Amino acid sequence: MQQPRVLVTGASSGLGSHLVKYFEGKGHSVFSHLGKSHFDFSDVENIGVFIDEARKFSPNVLINNAAITCPSKELKDYNAEEITRMISVNLTVPILLVHGLFDQLDHVININSMVGLEVKPKRTLYSATKWGLRGFSQSFQEENERIHMLDVFPTNIKTVPEKQNAMDVEFVISKIYDAYLKKEKRLVLDGRK
Repeated sequence: MQQPRVLVTGASSGLGSHLVKYFEGKGHSVFSHLGKSHFDFSDVENIGVFIDEARKFSPNVLINNAAITCPSKELKDYNAEEITRMISVNLTVPILLVHGLFDQLDHVININSMVGLEVKPKRTLYSATKWGLRGFSQSFQEENERIHMLDVFPTNIKTVPEKQNAMDVEFVISKIYDAYLKKEKRLVLDGRK
């Protein structure tokens, strides 16, 4: 049986780069960029270019990992461009990728956040995008049985050695991979003590 072909977004650093290495280590073919270090997902007008390139790879697994992380500031401190950019990268792009690759996909893994389940101050905009991603994923699963959706809700992950109070990245990725193999719908990884 042919190994799945995996598309990972946000693979130039952090969790994404670790996901690429892990899935490749398991024998999967992985597509993660356009021959550059990264693709600017804040430019939604050009997402069609990325989808066209990705379609040539024929991915059947999509890992929506690219995101603008929470800067921990109040909504009043954002400008309109920052608001639009975070919504584009964290919510619009994952939806466009599922839509654009619909006929090729069998499995979608959405890397969400614990903030997609909890309400916290200074996380209003980030939370809106993550709750939106959760709503999209769960609703899409109800209308479509062919593509399996896995939502991952982690807390802080130690993607670089200097990160404190964070879960081991290899532990997190192994849990994601196991949940993917078991076709689970939700994986909550709360590393808080």
